[in-house]
Amino acid sequence: MSIENAKYLNTSNKLNREFLPVFSVDWSGQLKRLENLEGHYGILASIFCYKKLLTTIRDTGKLFFLDSGVFNNQRQSWYHQIHCEFRDDSWVREFRLADEKQLREKIRNYFKQCDNFSPDFVFAPDIFGEPLLSLYLARIAWKEYWLRQRTYILIGVIQVGHGLYNWHQQPVPQVDNFLPHYESPKSFLAALISAYRDIGYQYIALGGLLKADKTMPTGLKFGLSAQELNELLSWSRPDFVLGGLALSRLEVLKRHNVWADSTNWLWWSDLYDKKRFANRNVFHEVLGSYVNKT
Repeated sequence: MSIENAKYLNTSNKLNREFLPVFSVDWSGQLKRLENLEGHYGILASIFCYKKLLTTIRDTGKLFFLDSGVFNNQRQSWYHQIHCEFRDDSWVREFRLADEKQLREKIRNYFKQCDNFSPDFVFAPDIFGEPLLSLYLARIAWKEYWLRQRTYILIGVIQVGHGLYNWHQQPVPQVDNFLPHYESPKSFLAALISAYRDIGYQYIALGGLLKADKTMPTGLKFGLSAQELNELLSWSRPDFVLGGLALSRLEVLKRHNVWADSTNWLWWSDLYDKKRFANRNVFHEVLGSYVNKT
């Protein structure tokens, strides 16, 4: 790890609580836009990216994050296996969750690939929209991670979006029922975060906060307002917010000193939105006081 990046870890290898923007990259043209950008920031890429791109990112000297590519190959996800069954006079083929042996093998191969590129941080595999299955995978990943010495830090990914966006509000409880806050998203997610801590994860990322939106260039939109994100961060205290980086949320992210990436940073350009970005250097706005400190 470079001297520049060492400031984000203290002597006990714990992430320092200091805001850091992380730019997501999946092709060389995006990385090229960062070539002359001064300041402290990280770069996030998927393990599915070209090997040459991942090697180039590593050689930049910036904090390097790798993830398992949660949105890749959705038709046949890595955690599925084909199940065949003779039912109602015909053979039925369907996708089901793979057994633990297969999941371990997939996760082992993922870590093996990550080992080849020497990232600083790796996100544990998760399943978008599946908080409990993601917890199950996090347990397996934690065991596999510690089977050998690694050069990178493993970050647990908690799928909080499903609980926040799909929670069915219970009617007002009667006197003999649980308190109103018991059956709430906060109650569920707080227990989920504690479960990750109990496994051993020291570094936590909040994921699953993106929603499908055809009006966005990426087809995805962060589902929380700045106020809602502020409330979530106030009690959850994560280290990273996946998909959370945006100008409208910058103040909140800095207030809570969390790290965040953005799936649509490439479109912060007057080429795509002249009204908003014609006279602005958005990258410098995001980096703020970090500009010219390198």
